[in-house]
Parts: sequence; structure tokens; C-alpha cells
Amino acid sequence: MLTPSPSSHLSRSSTNNRLSTPRRSPITTPTNTTMKKFKTALLLKYAFLAILILLVYFLLHINLQLIQRLDTNNNNGGVNQNNVATIRAKAANINNNNHQLRANSIETIGNNIKEMEEQALQNRLVTLREEVTTMQKKVDDMKQRMEHVKSIQRSSSASAILGVGGVRSSTKQTNKQLNRHTCTKDQETLQSNRLQKRFSEWWSHSACPDQVWMDHIDTLFADATSTSTTTQQPYLVLDIGCNKGYTSADFLDALSPGTNMNPHTLVTAIRAIAKEDDTKFDRDGGVCNDSKKALNKDRSTVRDVEVHCFEPSPATYEMLIRAHTKLMPKEEDGGAKWFIHNKGLHGTNGEMAWHSACAHAVGDELCTIVDEGTSDAITVPVVTVDKFLEETYPSSSSELPLVHMLKIDAEGLDPAVLQGSMNVLTQNRAIMVMFEFNPGLSEKGDHPHGMWGRNGNPRVTLMEVTSWLDDIGYDCYLDTHLPDENERNKGVLEAPGLYRITGDCMSKEPSVRGWANVVCASRKYGNVAERLLELATIVQT
Repeated sequence: MLTPSPSSHLSRSSTNNRLSTPRRSPITTPTNTTMKKFKTALLLKYAFLAILILLVYFLLHINLQLIQRLDTNNNNGGVNQNNVATIRAKAANINNNNHQLRANSIETIGNNIKEMEEQALQNRLVTLREEVTTMQKKVDDMKQRMEHVKSIQRSSSASAILGVGGVRSSTKQTNKQLNRHTCTKDQETLQSNRLQKRFSEWWSHSACPDQVWMDHIDTLFADATSTSTTTQQPYLVLDIGCNKGYTSADFLDALSPGTNMNPHTLVTAIRAIAKEDDTKFDRDGGVCNDSKKALNKDRSTVRDVEVHCFEPSPATYEMLIRAHTKLMPKEEDGGAKWFIHNKGLHGTNGEMAWHSACAHAVGDELCTIVDEGTSDAITVPVVTVDKFLEETYPSSSSELPLVHMLKIDAEGLDPAVLQGSMNVLTQNRAIMVMFEFNPGLSEKGDHPHGMWGRNGNPRVTLMEVTSWLDDIGYDCYLDTHLPDENERNKGVLEAPGLYRITGDCMSKEPSVRGWANVVCASRKYGNVAERLLELATIVQT
């Protein structure tokens, strides 16, 4: 092995570094720089290895998480599939329900539309019926007005003939009399069948009638007396069996509506009296709800009217006097007057025993005549209609005053009252007569009384009474309640306002249930008698 010569070494040393340095052996320990580099390289190597290990760990950790997530997704996938199936089933069910609901809704809507159409048709039918009724009333009113004009023309002609320059004379021509109408057998059968059918439709239709003949009664009475042989006098109404006074109030409202005496004001007065006495009167509005009747549309006209109210019950009489004081405190000359009498009407004059109920109970239906010697009976004066008229309206002539309405409700004793009206009826001095037919009163178990019915004392039949009235010139009818809206909606056919009895139109006594009202008109006053005949539509077919 060759070693460098000293000269060569020195030459390099002198070139690189002029300061001499110790001589070193070719084999020497590493310097500090070399060691640092070595340590740095070693650290880098370990760092690299550490980073590599961390990277591997990181990758393994990520793989593990991926594996776990995949497992979770697989598990959730099964649940989701089940949920999807459930949701699909529910959706199908909801869809089916929607289809069913839609079908049901369509059917319901169809049914509702059908019902609405039927109801609309029904309402239209009811409206048409009301319009026809209104038109008929207008036609009837027009007929009455035309008749009134004709009567005035006839009166004017008569006055001209008598030479009084068109001024109405105190003595006038006789009113045109209506010929007696006779029914054929077919008419009688047809009316009888409808009457019996009516009882099955409304058992008490004859008990609380509509009294359609009351419409424009003032005009009828005025026309009836416009050619009368008697000088003009006030309208005269006899209310026999006045009870709580509703018939009196009804006629005062019809004939003199401006008087303020009508069914509405009367019930107010009666209830005020009951309140003052700290009590309540039985059926204070009337047994037929009389206090709810429609009033006269004319609320101002006042005419000369005299209504006599006969009430045998002292208790009811005192109540009526108090009602009179409240409603008609001042009765001046002219206008309407309401006279109240505490007496009964009968076929004889004098005094009779009455049931003890008359003394204390207001409006008690038991207030009727009883046998002499009856325990606790009270004595009440009685008078005949003829005697009352003779004493109340004295005249130099034998002719009685003209009674426009003779109304009788005598708790079964109506035939006796009619017997006591012999003179006024045979003279045809009563334009109209109205009485009650109640055969059931004599057949009551507790307090039988009256003349109608199987146990009447003495027994009198309706056919006997109407036959006698026919002989002296009166047409009689059974009054009735017309089918109302509820009945018509149920298919009940129309019925006449009156059923004619006179002239072979009713061959046997009607089997009324409860009681009935009979209304009659004198044929002497043709316009009134004709009006009643017009309302008995069946016997004109």
C-alpha cells in the first residue's frame, strides 16, 4: 500500500490551509457532523416507520368502520323492506278506503240531491196551494163586493121609484129569499162517506171548527139588512153560554175591530185578573185555543154593535165584569157595547137549581142545571130568549128586534134554549143561529146531563131539531175543521167547510166524537143562506 509522501501532503496543506494541522491516521472515529447526519437519518427512518405504522392502523380502522357500516346497512335493509311492505299495504288500504268513501259520498250526494228536489217540489206544491187559496179568497171577496154593489143599485132603484131622490127609505123591499136546496141520494151518500172518513182523519174536526163562514161576516150582515123592512139598528149578537167570553170577543172583532175587544186582548185581561188573584184559570185561552185566532185585518173601523153575554156561573160572571172594566171601561153612545148578564137561558122563565161548581170555579164545564133539591146547588135566574128581547128592546109592534147571531152553548140544554126562542125564530128575526150538539154529555158516568144523546132528559135528536128549523125557514150545517197543512202533506184530501144537514142531505144523526157545532141561516136572508150553501161544496157536485 502506498502512502502519500510528506511533500505531497504538505503541498495540499499549504494550498488549502496555511496553518498546519495534526496528522491523522487513515482510520479515524467519525466527526460530530457525521454523527449528526447519521442520527438524523436514523430518526427519519424511525419516523417513516412510525408514520407507516400509523397509516396502516388508520387504513385498518377505516376498513373496520366500512365493514361495520356495511353490516348495519344490511340489517337496516331488511327492516326497510319490511317497512316498505307495511307502507305499501297501508297505502293500498287507504286507496281502497278512498275509493269506498268516494263511492259512498257520490251515493250520499245523489240521495241528498234527490231529497232536496223532492222537498223543493213539495214546497212548491204547498206554495201553489196557498196561492190558490189566496186567489179563491180574493175571488170570494170580489163576489161579495159585486153583490154589495148590486144591492146598493137595487136599493137606489127602489128609492128612485119611491121618489126619495136616492136617499135610503126607512121601509125597504124584502130581501131576496133563497130557495130550499134538496140533495140527491148520490149527493147524500158522497157527503156521508166524506164525513165519516173525516172523523178517522181528525177525530175532533167538528169540535173546534174553523168557522170559515165568519169571513166578511160584517159585509154579509150589511147586505142582508140593506133591503130589510126594518129601520137600521146596531148589529145584535146573543152569546148564550158565554163562558170566558171568546165568542163575544170574536164577533166584536169581526164587526167593530177598532173597539180593542178581541180574543188577543181578552186573554191578556183574563191572565192579568188571575195574576191579581194569585191563581190560574183552567183553559184560560179557550178550549179550542180561541185566544190564538187571527184577528180582523181592519184595526180601525168602529160600528154600532151590541153583544149580550149570558153566564149563569157567579164566579165566571165576576171575572167577565172585571175583564170588561179593563177592556171597555167607557161605552159611549154609538160604537160597540158588551153587556154581561148573570143569568141562564132556558125554555121557561124563573129560577132553577145549578151545580155548585158555578159558584166558585171560573169557566167550569160542570156549571149546568141540576135537579131541584140537589145538595149544595145554587139558585140562578133563567129567562127565555123571547122574554129577554121583549124586555130589553120594547116595541109598539109585535115584531122582535133583528138578531144577527143567536149563539147557544148550554151544556146539552140547547134544545130548551131554542124552544125559548120560538117567536124570534118563527118570525125569522134571527139571521143566523149557532148551537152545540154534544150527545156525550148525557152518557157521562159521573155527571150525566143534557138533552142530546141516548140518555137525554128529555131526549131530543139533532135531526128533530134541524127538521123543525127547516120547517120555519132555516138551513143547517155541521161546522168543521178543514184539513191543515200537515194533513195535506200526509195525503189527506180536501174537505168542505160545512156539511149540509137540511134538505135530505144528511139522513141520519152524525156519530160525532166529542162535540160538534151546528150553524144555521134563515133562507129569508138569501145572501147569508147562499154563502153557507157555497161552503158545502160536496152537495153541489
